[in-house]
Amino acid sequence: MSAPAMLDAVIVGAGPAGCSAASWLAQLGLKAVLLERGARACDGLATMDIAQDWVLGAPQGRLDELARRYGEHLGSLPGVDVRVNHALDAVRCLPAGGWEVQAGGSTFTARCLVLATGVRPRRPAAYFGQPDPTGRVMDAMALTARRAQLPPGRVLLLGGGDNAVENALYLQAHGHQVTLSTRSSWRAQPGLLARLRASTGITMREDEAVPRLEAIEPDGVRIVRDSGEAERYDAMAVLFGFEPEPAAFELVREAMRDAGLPSPAIGTLAWQLPDAPAAGLFVAGDASGRWHPCVQTALADGVNAAKQVQQCVRHPLTLEQARGALAAGGSAARRGQVLRLTGLRCDARLGWLDREKRGPQPIQVDAELNMGPQPLLPNDDDLAHVLDYRKVRQIIIDECNTEHAHLIETLLGKLCLRLMRLPGVHGVRVQVTKLEIFDDCHVAMSAEHGQW
Repeated sequence: MSAPAMLDAVIVGAGPAGCSAASWLAQLGLKAVLLERGARACDGLATMDIAQDWVLGAPQGRLDELARRYGEHLGSLPGVDVRVNHALDAVRCLPAGGWEVQAGGSTFTARCLVLATGVRPRRPAAYFGQPDPTGRVMDAMALTARRAQLPPGRVLLLGGGDNAVENALYLQAHGHQVTLSTRSSWRAQPGLLARLRASTGITMREDEAVPRLEAIEPDGVRIVRDSGEAERYDAMAVLFGFEPEPAAFELVREAMRDAGLPSPAIGTLAWQLPDAPAAGLFVAGDASGRWHPCVQTALADGVNAAKQVQQCVRHPLTLEQARGALAAGGSAARRGQVLRLTGLRCDARLGWLDREKRGPQPIQVDAELNMGPQPLLPNDDDLAHVLDYRKVRQIIIDECNTEHAHLIETLLGKLCLRLMRLPGVHGVRVQVTKLEIFDDCHVAMSAEHGQW
């Protein structure tokens, strides 16, 4: 049996990002295959009968209608190979460079691999850890798919972002008695918040500890609030945001570990060296951990991924060369410049205890920013051409006060992600110390993200 022909790219996930990447690769004259585990392109959007205004040029366009248009357009383009019902089964790094991918009973080899696998709703075990034959406890996707068919009743929504507020307004307009509870301050965009505050029939609870799910019963759910008060609802939805779909990432990470390559973390915008594409792995769309995941940003990510693939194909590396390039890149990063802010003290809205919720508490933040390889002397002595540490300091202070975080881990993650978005930053290390939580000691936690 002859070996499968080498493609330029395998794209995993036919959502907006994957479709955009496939379209651009075809227009660039590159050969790619687009793998989708569902029955059609943009399968994840196909059930979302939601009008939106954040896609420029499609005011009040429904997501399911956009999905249909994207799929039809993709199918009309010459040179685009879409394989539906092809779930990813296995991944292997090839000694000569590139990737071997097994999906849907077929094997594909390609110079580059693009992960555009999207996200899934967060499903905390406290709400989804017990059997629910009634389906009364829903995540974001289940609520979106079922909300038009829900009989009017009492509904509890947990969350304070755009998705939670939009669903609260929709359900209230369709005859439901809605309680909307957020464990922090409201995070939805101003227009949605204005409509929420002007509405009637929605009970709003801000900065309230998440309730405990007491029981799922045939005719409803019973919860207990932090105050000890019990309440009953016909249905509830947990809208705590989304996280990258991990299945494909785990297969790729295992393949890279087996090949002796450092593996990327879930939620990185793109994984490549500053000067060489090295292993030829790229991430696009909502799976990248982008600041605002949506259709618009996913389409742009697909274009960027296609251009990265084009560059990678022009300068292919064997597996051994990729190991060497990554090792050299790591050494170069360690020899580069590091910006450090130490001992920054500020007040933070942080903590789970009742006394921590009543007001801010003093903390200390220590941060290191890896700026990567830099010339020993800058090109000029102009502040505009380097990272202004005053900006870094203010970002840290702002993030500590924007909204209440119950967990120190949450604040650490927000700080890392925000600092990683600064221009030229390759990696960050952050430590947060609670200074007055105990009389006899401090409590500190640190995190590291990116390249070091």
